[in-house]
This record gives sequence, structure tokens and C-alpha cells, in this order.
Amino acid sequence: MTKQITVGYDGSGPSSEAVMWAADEAAARGARLKILSCYQIPYAGDVVFGWTATDAYASLLAATESGLVEIKGFASDAHPGLEITTEATAGPPGFDLVRDADPDDLVVVGASGHERGPAFWLGNTAHHVVRHSPCPVVVMRGPANRGHPDRIVVGVDGSPASELALRWAGDEADRHGVPLVVVHSWSYPYAPTDAAASQARDLTRVDAATVVDRAVAVARVRCGVDVTGELVEGSPVWALLQAVGDGDLLVLGSRGRGAVAAGLFGSTVNSVLDHCVVPVVVVRCQGDKAERAAPLTLIRIE
Repeated sequence: MTKQITVGYDGSGPSSEAVMWAADEAAARGARLKILSCYQIPYAGDVVFGWTATDAYASLLAATESGLVEIKGFASDAHPGLEITTEATAGPPGFDLVRDADPDDLVVVGASGHERGPAFWLGNTAHHVVRHSPCPVVVMRGPANRGHPDRIVVGVDGSPASELALRWAGDEADRHGVPLVVVHSWSYPYAPTDAAASQARDLTRVDAATVVDRAVAVARVRCGVDVTGELVEGSPVWALLQAVGDGDLLVLGSRGRGAVAAGLFGSTVNSVLDHCVVPVVVVRCQGDKAERAAPLTLIRIE
């Protein structure tokens, strides 16, 4: 059970959207909401743009705390009974967002639509949080259906990481009473020039279909919503981006810090985060979670 959802806020549109999404999710889960805002002092000796360092610090802190009071008010108005705390820190946002996170928590971060844009919460922060968070991370790349997604879309590849993502996605679909869509991509790297090559391509597709069928079967046992599978020929990134629509929530698995795995996970996660226009949840798999997930994986091809 999720005890706390931590969300980053800097006053930008994406971070405001992240806060309101996090508030709705916290209310649905019966969890606490923590709104975190980071600031940095442009220090140059003892004077900062004509101010003393102490004055600059006080000014930035006051502005940050004022913004937190305002956004907390919006979240409280939307959910009067929600327990909300705020924190202003001078630390790096990527570090502070995951500093006190537990494996069962949830971290939410907004991301600018421009890699080199002026917003404080940029892609680098989101990528850092995804790589280092001990709990699932939600990256807001665009407006979401607050409190009630249209569908939950989850990518699978038969690995322990995708098993954890499938579990998380199934629970989220049950929580909101919305359909669950299981997506798997496949491709055959050679042109079918003869009968043998055509047969190999067909077998590749059959194997891929088995991954989807088993994942759908696991999800239908675990959750009570409508579950469908989609088998897409093409790259994992293209397949996932084609599968989602406005109002959906996309769920992916990751093998954890620094890992770049073959198939769906690793570098594909980074590419999806950079291009997806709907909220993306990254569920990490490492350590004891990976060990617990492997024996229960029913979507692995034998």
C-alpha cells in the first residue's frame, strides 16, 4: 500500500500538472502527498547581482515557499481531506525527490517538452529520478485525465521487469476501473527471401504472440477489468507510442540503475520518456524485487 507520493514543483505548467495528478492519485490510494520544490542560488563570491548571498538566499527561499503555499492550496481545494506537506530545499531536484523514498512509495515529476528549454524540471531531472528511485516514477509529459485515466497501457517483454510493470498496471486499472491494454512488439531482422526464411519469420511472430497471450492471462487472473493484448510489428518505442492515446497512462518496466537491457527496457525507456505525450510510469526491478518476481513470471517463453 502506497504511504506517500512525492511530487516535484517549480511553478511551470508541467510541474503544476504533476502536482494535481499526484493529488488525485494520492486521494485514490489513501496516501500522503508531499510537494517538493528546489531552488538554486546563483552564487558569485559574496555578492549575487547586487545582493549579499544571505539576501539572495532569503529571497529565493521566500519565493519558493510562496509558490508551495499556492499550489498546496489548489491541491487542498481539489481534495479537502488529503494530507499534504511541502518542503523547499536547495539541493539538486533529482536527488531530493528520491532522497527519502521507500520502495512502496510513488514519485511524480513533470518534464519540459523541450530538452533545452528554460523550465527548471527538464528531461535530465526526470531521467535521473527514473534511474535512481527505489519506487515507481511517474513522468508527466503532457496533460492527463486527472483522477481517471481512459486506459492503462503496459509494455511487456517476458522479463521480471515487465512482470512487475504488469502487476502495477493491473492494480492501477483495478483502482480506477478502466481497461488494461498489454502491448508487445516484435520484428524479424531479415527479408523473407525463401520458404525457410518465411517460416522463421512466422515462428518469430508466434513466439511474440505467446508473450502477449500469457501476459493477458496473468492480468485477467490478477484484476477484474477488461484486459486486451496488442501485438505490434516494429520497434518497441514505435509500438508503445502508437498504442497510447490521449487520456491513457503508459506503464513500463526497467531493470534499474544504469542497466541497458535488450528488448523493451533500458534505452527504450529513455526514448519513450523523451517522446511520449501521455504520463509514463516506470516500475523498476532490481535486488530482492527481481528475485521475487522471477519465480512468479508466467509470461516468460519456456
